[in-house]
Amino acid sequence: MRRVLIIFLVLALLSAGAIWLAQEPGDLVVHWRGYEIRTSFVVGAGIIALLAGGLVYLWQMTRRLFRSPRDLYAFIAVRRERKGYLALTKGMVAVAAGDAREARLRAAQAERLLGRPPLTMLLSAQAAQLEGDSEDAKRHFAAMLEDKETSVIGHRGLFIQAQRAGDPVAALFHARAAQEEAPRTGWAGDAVFQLETFEGDWDGALKTLDKMVSGGLVPRDKARRRRAVLLTAKAREIVAEAREDMSESGKAHRAEALNTVSQAVEMEPAFAPGVALAARLYAGDGKARKAARLIERAWTFSPHPELFETFLTVHRDESAFERQRHIQALAAQNPEHKESRIALAKGAIGARDWEAARAALGHFLESSAEGEPSVRICELMAEIEDGQFGNRGRARDWLSRALHAPRDEAWVSDGYVSPDWLPVCPRTGAFDAFEWKVPQSMIVPVAAAPSAPSASVPLPESREEPDGEAETAPIEKEPARPAAAVQPAPQKKDEAEVLPTPPDDPGPGADEDDEGGAVKWVRPLGD
Repeated sequence: MRRVLIIFLVLALLSAGAIWLAQEPGDLVVHWRGYEIRTSFVVGAGIIALLAGGLVYLWQMTRRLFRSPRDLYAFIAVRRERKGYLALTKGMVAVAAGDAREARLRAAQAERLLGRPPLTMLLSAQAAQLEGDSEDAKRHFAAMLEDKETSVIGHRGLFIQAQRAGDPVAALFHARAAQEEAPRTGWAGDAVFQLETFEGDWDGALKTLDKMVSGGLVPRDKARRRRAVLLTAKAREIVAEAREDMSESGKAHRAEALNTVSQAVEMEPAFAPGVALAARLYAGDGKARKAARLIERAWTFSPHPELFETFLTVHRDESAFERQRHIQALAAQNPEHKESRIALAKGAIGARDWEAARAALGHFLESSAEGEPSVRICELMAEIEDGQFGNRGRARDWLSRALHAPRDEAWVSDGYVSPDWLPVCPRTGAFDAFEWKVPQSMIVPVAAAPSAPSASVPLPESREEPDGEAETAPIEKEPARPAAAVQPAPQKKDEAEVLPTPPDDPGPGADEDDEGGAVKWVRPLGD
């Protein structure tokens, strides 16, 4: 409305001006070469305006005539570019749809029309990936390395090609190169970290983790957990290497391992593998009280059988009754937990206090208890029946019941059951993937999971009691599951071990190499 009023006002002013000029007397006289041209002022002004407009129009036509070749070339170039980007768009759609032939056709068309911009090279590389032409894909990705703007994309593509070819060395090289050029690139940091942890390069993984934290790629609470796991894995490796070395060099290595795992315990005081290793190392140095305090603090948050076994090792030189008293103090840190009740039962069995052992397990035998007693509960009840009454029949009944009892907790990761904690899952290569939980019924347990070498340290021999019988820990290792339930399928020598799946595949067809949709490294078990 306001615009209409403004236009109306302008027209009214122009009309009023024209009427005023027409009513005013006056002549316009031009003398030129003896001629005199006389007319009214209004007519003269109109003629002058028409002449000026004609001259301007003539100038524009002359200018357009001289510029027409350049304008024609620009029109052709714009039209060519529009067709090229249309072909590029259709090629991207074909890549997303998995149409390799259409993608290759559109990639060639876009490359012919547009030259070799980043998107054209990327489309050509992805089309080659769809067709399974790895050499052509590598050629296109390698060409991207020549341009600083596309070098990260080139490294990523070459990383994926190396990952598919099972070449972890090349994959790690390109992932590190991409991380150096773009520190805030998440996929590069994750890939480098995953490959380094799978290869057991704990120091390199720690440095990579620092870079990821500095770049804001990993939250600090998550980084603390990862650092604790890395330090624990590094300490286990050091202890395993120096296990048989009783020289000064071996002592120095164990001291280094203790310092390393102590840092892990400070970050994660409830991390059972780290706390257990630190307690064993402290006990080996004669610091049994400090080792016991570490276990008691961790038991408050998360009781674990490995902590209890380490606790027995720390107090191995004590009598069974003294050890039972310490176990009672340990269980009091978290009295309602299942592991605390089992610990009380094992301590009482070691002291031959059968009624206390039976009372500790009574909660799991009541009708109000959830579910059936687990395997360990049944085995402990068999030991109590045999030890208290010598009732072999009742003991055999409990052992038979253990064959079909619910399983106890174990270290589980993606269907892989391991008796020991591992920093990396051997099946998937995932870091810190093991959880302490009850395996599902469909999971096939692994009888002998490949684990890190034992992290045990030399400890003094057990002390003999006055009657000449040596006191040992009153607990045996948990017996193996029955063969029918535990025995895995036989594994041939040429079967392959699955290596880690690098994150975030940008190329098409990444889910065509594996039924589960993830591309995995494959390395022969014999390597």
